[in-house]
Amino acid sequence: MDIKQLRYFVAVVKEGGFSGAAIKLHLSQPSLSKAIRTLEEQIGFQLLERTTKRVDLTESGRVFYERALHILSEMNIFEKEVNEVKVAGSGEVRLGMIESVKNWIPNVLSWYRQGYPDMHVVLKEVLGRNDIEHALRDYAVHICLTNEFIDEPDIITVPLYTEKLVLVMNSQHPLATRANVQFHEIAKEPFIITSKGFQTRTNITEAFEKAGIAMNSCYEADRFETILTLVEAGIGISIIPRNYIGEVVPDHLAIQELDSPSLERTVYLAYVKNRYRPPAIDALLQKMLESE
Repeated sequence: MDIKQLRYFVAVVKEGGFSGAAIKLHLSQPSLSKAIRTLEEQIGFQLLERTTKRVDLTESGRVFYERALHILSEMNIFEKEVNEVKVAGSGEVRLGMIESVKNWIPNVLSWYRQGYPDMHVVLKEVLGRNDIEHALRDYAVHICLTNEFIDEPDIITVPLYTEKLVLVMNSQHPLATRANVQFHEIAKEPFIITSKGFQTRTNITEAFEKAGIAMNSCYEADRFETILTLVEAGIGISIIPRNYIGEVVPDHLAIQELDSPSLERTVYLAYVKNRYRPPAIDALLQKMLESE
């Protein structure tokens, strides 16, 4: 039994038959059928129930299929790690990130550029816990900056810093100059909230619920950049991470802090445990850990 046979078998299952799998694998159908029969002979039991229209997994085949998927996934990661070893300190580092770190990351990258000028840095927005886990495990990113704590045995999650979520509004808004703004005062204001699946949305929803106030959600957007554009235009108000705005608040924008523990969260650095990282990539990871 070899990796090629496993790939053939998985392709047949995913395509639901030999004809589709043969096309995808660029093989003749008889050659593919022979390869699967040989695999079944080698392991000593039938994997597939063959009919005129499609193939289905046998009970033993289902167990074998799950293990084959795991092995092929590990092999894919192994091949990528071998490729990383080849570059030996020069090449590419892929960094997953959330929008709110845009004012935190430049100092780290400036240091990195001086020490590793040959490294090509790719910044990828990775949102949502499932996306983060897949990106790390599938090698789409080497390191991820996230506001999600990943509690998994193969992923290390280290807290870097805390950030506040603040109320943002047009500078001409009646509440812009108030010393203290309460949740009941913004209950009827048209609210712009981040889309479902974003941690920021969860934080905001929890804050309103704990205050016992119903949110007047009128608009939904994926990016803080879009939200701020709408806020600046006077379309509505919103709550976003203070770090995203930067040290200097633009003249046409006003911010207010709301009293709620739900509007303070942690930014984490996440990476896969016990995975080989070339020295140049590990140096970036260590620099980020030192910056916590």
